[in-house]
Amino acid sequence: MSKYLDAAKQTANYIDHYQVKTDHGIYWDISNSFNGNWHYYDEISLYAGSAGIIKFLLALYQETQDDHYLNTAKAAGDYLIYRWQNERPMKKAFSPYAFTTGYSGVGFILDELYQVSNVPNYRNTVTEIAAEIIKDSDDKGYWSGQAGIVADSGTVLFLISLVDRYEITGLLETITSYGDYLISQKQHSDEYGDYYVGLDLKYVGGPIGKFNTGFPLGPAGVAFTLLKIYELTGEKRFLDAISGIKDFYENESLDERAILLPHYLPDDNQMCYAGYCGGPVGVSRYFYEYYRQLNDPSYLESFKQSLKGLEVLGIPKKRSAGYWKTDNYCCGTAGVLQLYVGAYLAFGDQHYFNLAEKIADDLLERATTDQNGLKWIQAFERKEPQNLTAALGYYDGAAGIATSLLQFHQLLTDHFAYHRVIDDPYPAVKQIEV
Repeated sequence: MSKYLDAAKQTANYIDHYQVKTDHGIYWDISNSFNGNWHYYDEISLYAGSAGIIKFLLALYQETQDDHYLNTAKAAGDYLIYRWQNERPMKKAFSPYAFTTGYSGVGFILDELYQVSNVPNYRNTVTEIAAEIIKDSDDKGYWSGQAGIVADSGTVLFLISLVDRYEITGLLETITSYGDYLISQKQHSDEYGDYYVGLDLKYVGGPIGKFNTGFPLGPAGVAFTLLKIYELTGEKRFLDAISGIKDFYENESLDERAILLPHYLPDDNQMCYAGYCGGPVGVSRYFYEYYRQLNDPSYLESFKQSLKGLEVLGIPKKRSAGYWKTDNYCCGTAGVLQLYVGAYLAFGDQHYFNLAEKIADDLLERATTDQNGLKWIQAFERKEPQNLTAALGYYDGAAGIATSLLQFHQLLTDHFAYHRVIDDPYPAVKQIEV
C-alpha cells in the first residue's frame, strides 16, 4: 500500500469521528470546519458537507473494495434524499440548484452513488431533482441570474451530465435556453474587450464595482459552459459566443511569461489567486477543454501558459498572498495536485508527473495526525492566518485533499479511474504508463 493510499484511509478515519447518525441516515458535523463571521455552507453540500464526503468514500471504495466505505456512503445518500424530500432549503446556496452549494451537487453525487450501488432510489431522486430544476427555470432561461459555475452554469453542467442516461422531459430544451441566456450576458469594454461576469460580488460581500477573473466565478467558467453546450448541441452560436475570452486572459495577464490575472478587475493590488476558485488551476480548465474539443494548438499553448502561472507564483515552495496556508481542493494545494495529475493523464509529460509527486509529498508533510486520523489544519479565512480550522469537506477540507492524494496513488498503479465532477475536463482513466 502506498503512503498516499494510507493517508486517504487515515483521513477517512478522521472524518468518521464526526459522523452523526439519524433515523434517516447519516451526515457529518461540520460545525468546526469554519470559524468566520459569515454563515457557512450546508452540512449536506458538495462543497463542505455530506455530498462531497460521499464522493471521497466512493473513490476509496472503488480503490479498496472495502464495503465499509460504500455502506457509509449509502447511509449518507439516504440522508440526502431525506433532506430533499423533507427539509429542502440549504444554507448559503448560491441558488437552490447550485452545484457546489445546492441540489445540483446533491443530484450529481446521488447519480454517482447509483452508478456504484445500483440502488434505484438514488436514480429516482436524481430524476426528481432534475425535473424540479427544469420546472423552476425562469422564462428567460435561468434560475438565479448569476452566470458563473458557482450558480446557474453549474446547474446546467449538471443537467448536461444526465443527457446520455436519463429521459427527462424538457432536459435538452432547458440546456439550450440557458445557453441563449448566457450569450445575452456577454460584456464588452474598451479596457477589457469581451468578457463575462460570473457572479455579482455583492452576493459574497466582495468589492463593489469589480468582477472576478477566475473560473467558477469568472469568464473562463462561463466560456467553459458554453463550450459544453456547443459540444452537446452542435449549435455554432454557442461557440461564437466565447470569441474574445482567450484574448481577455492573455491581455490582462500580469506576467508576459504566463497567463496570470489579478483576482479582481479593476485591479488595485495585483493579488493573484492560485487555485480552482480564482487562479490558474481553474482557468486552465477552459483552455484544456477548448483544445480537447477543437484541437486548436493555440489553446494548448494557453493551457501551458496557465500552468506557467503557478511557477511564477512559486508554487509549491512559496505561500504567496493568493495561495496562503490553504491545502484544500478549492483554494489550495489539493487543487494544484489534481491539475498536475490531469495534465499528466492528458499529455503524458513526465514533468507534470514530477510536479504532481512533489505536490503530493508536500500535502503529506503538511498533514497533522491525531487520535482520530489524518487532517489538514489551514487558514481557510486566508487573510486571517491566525484563524485555523480543519474542515472535513470535498472543496474546503480533508475529503477533497485525500481524494487528490488517492488520484496520485492511482497514477502509480495500472487502474486509474476517477469519476470527475462536471467542470473537470481531464481524462477519467489512465492510458499511459509511468
